[in-house]
Amino acid sequence: MRNVVLTVTALVAGAMILKSCGEPYSGAAETVEEFMEEVMEGDGMDAVQYLHPSYRDELAKNLRLPVQFTELRPTELLACALSTMGAGIDDVDIKKVKLAGEDVAKVVVSVEDKEGLEKLFSFLVVKEGDRWYIAKIENYAPKVSS
Repeated sequence: MRNVVLTVTALVAGAMILKSCGEPYSGAAETVEEFMEEVMEGDGMDAVQYLHPSYRDELAKNLRLPVQFTELRPTELLACALSTMGAGIDDVDIKKVKLAGEDVAKVVVSVEDKEGLEKLFSFLVVKEGDRWYIAKIENYAPKVSS
């Protein structure tokens, strides 16, 4: 019985060591992946939860929607917009993830629409506490050296 307990303890310790040795930005990639899944499924309210509060507020403030939507809270407006965007997406692929600082990662994502047109986006993802948040999304343009 003692050998079984020691074996189980060793396995759990090994798993914890392997997890801690994983890529430091894997949580950033998972956040972007889960965000895109929610958008594709039309679950805007769930997708909004992956956005950093300051970025979410900035996006909601910049939405230009018809007057009939003004009764909705800004977060609800943003969720509605995200839900609608997902209808045109056919496939999402994470192309590249790299650290841009201690708790900052850049995730490059390929989004293919229903017509087969590929678009590249860059997600800036920040870690606060134990959680990663999307702090900025913009069109991706590769750096070209001259």
